[in-house]
Amino acid sequence: MVRTALDQIAFLLRDRETRAGRLTNAALYLLNTVFVGLYILSTYDFSSQALLAIYATEAGLGLIFLGEYLIRVYSAESRRAEILNPYTVIDLVAILPVLIAPGAGAGFLRGFHTLRIFRFLRLLVDEQQVLGRSIRVQTVRRIELSATIFLIFFISTGFIYAFEQPVNSSIDNFGDAFYYTVIAVSTVGFGDIVPESVAGRWVTVTAVLVGFILVPWQASRLRDPATGTATCPRCGESVDEPDRYCRHCGFALFEESEQLDAEADRTGDQSPPVRNE
Repeated sequence: MVRTALDQIAFLLRDRETRAGRLTNAALYLLNTVFVGLYILSTYDFSSQALLAIYATEAGLGLIFLGEYLIRVYSAESRRAEILNPYTVIDLVAILPVLIAPGAGAGFLRGFHTLRIFRFLRLLVDEQQVLGRSIRVQTVRRIELSATIFLIFFISTGFIYAFEQPVNSSIDNFGDAFYYTVIAVSTVGFGDIVPESVAGRWVTVTAVLVGFILVPWQASRLRDPATGTATCPRCGESVDEPDRYCRHCGFALFEESEQLDAEADRTGDQSPPVRNE
């Protein structure tokens, strides 16, 4: 009976077709949002009772995520592959501080809570769908670029706060750390906040280097030649497949088949646009 229940839960965790499966995954992503939000709230000044409630809720969510992790591994076709999947590893690392030392006792390890944001990236990029609806590859790549920038800021902020808050009077909460991270990674550098710990400096250096490498690379993939090209039916020049208008003559591409047919009739060319892979 227990095995049957585990199999049913495992099916719902991976299901993208039925309403029950989509609702299950929507609930998990909502809980992820709450988990990350609680960590951010815990960096602000609240009463001891409020902080205790936050830490207790975090611990409860951590147990739920641990159960999800175990069921995913149990039900995977290859358990070894599932355990070694980078997204699965990140999911586990993000909740370990809650399980090892709940609350403030986790110290700088609480910065790992921000890694739960990768769960959303797994949904959008790795699985290329949102609650059962597929996403075009080009849309996924745009999301990758935006998500990369956000993740660099968000995750770096978590560790900047964890390392700097105890020693830096300019950083009292997550908002202060986020402000510093954006200014530092974007190389604006106002200088009103500077890292005072060695670890904070290295987090800053790492975030800047990762941003310099990943963001241009992700941007270049938006125009990856592997996506294929098309030939404009009006001027004959090559255009990228995702383009909706020809960059050379301004002709509207692929919006309405009737428009293409009318253009072909006008030019006397009945052949469809040629795809160049």
